[in-house]
Amino acid sequence: MQIPVHPIDLTTMFFANGMTSLATALLFLGFWRVTNYLTRSDSLLYWGAAYGLLSIGFMMMASNIVGLVVPRGQLIANLAIDAGIALSLVATNRLFGRPVRENWPIAVAVVIAVGEVAYALSRPVPDYSVMLIVGVAVRGPLTVATGLALWRHADASHRPPARLAAIFHFAWAATMAMRAVPVLIETQDMHAFEISSVVALVVRLLLSWVIAICLLWMIARQLDERLIRYANCDTLTGLSNRRVMWEAGTQRIAAPDRNGGDVVLILLDIDHFKQVNDRWGHPAGDAVLATVAKRIGETVRPGDLVGRVGGEEFMILLGTASPVVVADLAERVRSAIEATPIVVAEGHEIRCTISLGCSRTGRGGASWETLIAQADAALYAAKHGGRNRVVDHAALAEAA
Repeated sequence: MQIPVHPIDLTTMFFANGMTSLATALLFLGFWRVTNYLTRSDSLLYWGAAYGLLSIGFMMMASNIVGLVVPRGQLIANLAIDAGIALSLVATNRLFGRPVRENWPIAVAVVIAVGEVAYALSRPVPDYSVMLIVGVAVRGPLTVATGLALWRHADASHRPPARLAAIFHFAWAATMAMRAVPVLIETQDMHAFEISSVVALVVRLLLSWVIAICLLWMIARQLDERLIRYANCDTLTGLSNRRVMWEAGTQRIAAPDRNGGDVVLILLDIDHFKQVNDRWGHPAGDAVLATVAKRIGETVRPGDLVGRVGGEEFMILLGTASPVVVADLAERVRSAIEATPIVVAEGHEIRCTISLGCSRTGRGGASWETLIAQADAALYAAKHGGRNRVVDHAALAEAA
């Protein structure tokens, strides 16, 4: 089959795809510049480069619109499009944090592309049908692999836009295959070939915009998650912040456990924390805070809420628990912190201790403010009793 003369102007379609791909590339690069603080934002850079290559390929296909003739232009255009689609797979896997080995279809595509180059360079005018079949053999599997990555690996928050983008990838792979059918069966029906070519280019045109919209949709989801995380979490330790702990405590007291269990609160404070900052500096202090937070999180039970509510002060809000369970948990937290070495400088480790105060709502149904005041009084007693110990407000009240 020789290059057909199309009543439908495919050159215009190539040009439209080239301009759309260029606009998409610039859009991705622009968002990469302003969102480089997001998780794996460098995937946008890969997407931008991928669509830049696609733009080059499609514009070269349409080069005769300005009377430009490039030696081996068809081959160069095909290779640019192939490279752009391969880079799209890399960008997708990078976006979802998939390992590099997930890009293995690119190795197969490279082998086929090498054969394409060898064939094209061996002939003054390569046969259009051969170049078309080879191009489909390279791009089809890569497009399907990208669609599968989008379909399978997106988490729940990114799934709707990712799967929409996957569907368009599958549609483009199908139209590429459809375009190759007239060549494979050696039909002379040029109308079918022209229609399939136009459909494939229209789907490719739509795919560029769908990918852009879907990726921006996913970026918006990441921004939402980031804002929620900042609103609810302490940035240094990753624990809940003071606002979240106050809201949770107030709600638990307002809607007590259906079995009538107490709301239990543990306040804890790092002993002599100021000395750490004074001797080793604030980075060392941050390391101590992060380590203490990590050990608390590893020691408490599922369902217990942990937060950082002050400079070196932490809070544990427990579900229903007997006094024995509370005392055991508080002691395990205390001993876990005491036993943990913390690197504060190269070659230097320290161990810190904590003091803890416990309180519970009890039969009187104490308010949240009362519960905090009682835990704070118990913590104060632990500090003044020698530190590195647990004091329960109930025992403190009995002793008084």
